[in-house]
Amino acid sequence: MIRGWSAPRRDDAVWLMYSANYLFNTGGLKWAVDPVLLSNRVPEAPLLDASRDLSELDFVLLTHAHVDHVDVVLWAQLRESSCHWIVPEHMAEFFTDDAAMTDCDWSVAVPGRELAVAGARITPFAAPHYERRATGETSGVDSTGYCVETASGSYLLPGDIRTYDPACLRPFSDVCAVFAHVFLGRSAAVADEPPLLDAFVDFYLSCRPKKIVLSHLYELGRGPEDCWLDSHARTAANAFKAVDNDVEISIPEWYTETIL
Repeated sequence: MIRGWSAPRRDDAVWLMYSANYLFNTGGLKWAVDPVLLSNRVPEAPLLDASRDLSELDFVLLTHAHVDHVDVVLWAQLRESSCHWIVPEHMAEFFTDDAAMTDCDWSVAVPGRELAVAGARITPFAAPHYERRATGETSGVDSTGYCVETASGSYLLPGDIRTYDPACLRPFSDVCAVFAHVFLGRSAAVADEPPLLDAFVDFYLSCRPKKIVLSHLYELGRGPEDCWLDSHARTAANAFKAVDNDVEISIPEWYTETIL
C-alpha cells in the first residue's frame, strides 16, 4: 500500500488503511482522512512505525472521535512531519495545550469556512453522526465532513453521517467521487430489507457524483446485526444503479489501490 501510494502516478487513487480510513494520492498531492494502523483495532497486530512511510503526507483530515477513526499512536509518530492537520472544533482537545499534538501545524475545521492547503481547497461541513433510536432517544457524536477540491478532481467525504438529509450535501454537486459509509439502519445488518436503503441511495445521489465509493465494511468488534459486509455494499450498489445506471460504483478492499 505505501509503495503504491508513494509512487509517481497519472491517475488519482485511494487506499483503505482500515474500514473507513483513507490514503489519497491525487495529482501527486498526498493526504489522509482519519489515518489508523491495524494495531489500533487489533492488539495482536504488529505495531508499526509510520513516521518514515507517511512522511510525504501534505495534510490530514480528521472527522470525529470514535475509536476506529482516532489513532493517537500513529498521530504521535507523525508529530514531527511537515503535514498540516485539519481538526474539527469538537476534536481540538487533542491539539491544544498539554495535548499530545500541541506542537503540530494545524487548523480548525469550521463548517462552511474554506481552507487552502498545499494547493487544495477544503470545505468542512457538518455531517451529523446522530441517529434516532427506537426508544425515541437520539445518540451519537459530533462529526465533520469535507469536500476536497484538487487540481485533478473533487472528492466529497461525509464520513460516518447518519442523518440522510440531502441538504447536508446541497452545496456540493457534480463531484468526481463521494465516499459513502454503509449504514442502512441500526441492528439491521441481518434484515432482509434494511430500512434505510432508499434514504441512503437518495442521499448520496443528491450530489450527482460520477463515482460512489462504498466503504466502512467489516468493522472489527461489531456483532453480526451491526456489521456491514460486502454483500450489503453490493445490495446498495444495485439500488444505486436502479436509480442512476450511469453512476460508477466501487467497493474497495483494504490496502488495495482504487483508481478514482
